[in-house]
Amino acid sequence: MRMDEGKKVVKQSRSRGRPARRQKARPSSKLQLAGTVHEVATPYHQSPAYDDALEEAQLSPFSALLQHILKQDRPEIARVAAALEVSENTVYRWFHGSEPRTVHLKNLVEALPEHRRDLIEAIEQTFPGTLDALFTPAIREVQKDIYRRVLDLVTMTVEDDTRRWQVTSAVFEAALEQLDSEHQGLAITYADLLAPRADGIHSLYEAEMRGTAPWPLSQESKAYLGSTTLAGTAAMFQRMQIWDDRGGEERQQFVVDEFERSACACPVMRAGRISGVLIVSSTQPDFFSQPMITQAVAEYAQLLALGLKEENFYPCSLVHLRPMPDAKWQREEISRTFMERVIACARQSGLSRSEAELQVRKEMEAEFELQADLPHDLPSSPV
Repeated sequence: MRMDEGKKVVKQSRSRGRPARRQKARPSSKLQLAGTVHEVATPYHQSPAYDDALEEAQLSPFSALLQHILKQDRPEIARVAAALEVSENTVYRWFHGSEPRTVHLKNLVEALPEHRRDLIEAIEQTFPGTLDALFTPAIREVQKDIYRRVLDLVTMTVEDDTRRWQVTSAVFEAALEQLDSEHQGLAITYADLLAPRADGIHSLYEAEMRGTAPWPLSQESKAYLGSTTLAGTAAMFQRMQIWDDRGGEERQQFVVDEFERSACACPVMRAGRISGVLIVSSTQPDFFSQPMITQAVAEYAQLLALGLKEENFYPCSLVHLRPMPDAKWQREEISRTFMERVIACARQSGLSRSEAELQVRKEMEAEFELQADLPHDLPSSPV
């Protein structure tokens, strides 16, 4: 009996540390958008070559992807190991199937931010649910300091444009600090309703944006948001709209942002009139399921309203949004032609730069509206 028990102990100690094989899921390389399926650029971890390599080596999606990212690059492996405070041999063991501790998985995502999305998806496939608790930080209430700051700006700033810019910057800074204190990836955008035409308001225009990696700090090339966007829906119904890619719902948008896994759009209103929409996008799925977060977004939208002029608000009955082309295509066109058109408009019509910009935006809105139903070649990477 004792010898048998000893043999069992030996067998258990030899098997310990060898993770059980996990059955991988084959993710789809297509997005369901506005009721149709559109092909998108296939990341490495979703490519046939990746699947073949994974099957041949009998590796988990996580190990196969980590091998592909680091590619036996000794200096890079040493850098990652130092960042995670583990040995290089530990990283090599992860290459071959050893399971990292949960905290190391989170730190690995932060050590390789350019591969964040691919790593999170591979980790979710290999170790389901592991990152959920780590990537759902506790969100505090909106701090009263931002209320004081905005009220000071509203009462002390004389110039309307300066007041608007300062209030927007203060609100965005506070929102990023509160909602993305761990720098997991958040983008905040305020989109203005454009001035009404004879038959109403046709689109929103991205006025201000701030973000943390993988989004840029700011977006130079703005886009028009129409009826088939989350922001457009929030404007038309004057209600907060929430989208999440885990919900199984179709999002009424041409193309979901490359980094976006969940989003919230809240109308900016005053006395029953609307000026625009505050949009918050996260790299984290199910981010806006927390009531504290959606309440914070609603409060930030109210604070933004304090910095706007009365003339920026329109009766809701004027909101008749139209579809607009894909935002990536728009940004490419705007980046290529906008400034040239502004300069030409200012010279030909004797307008100031701000007046010429407003005129060109109106012209491009009308042009883009006509382009909405036409096919466009989308760039392979976000602009």
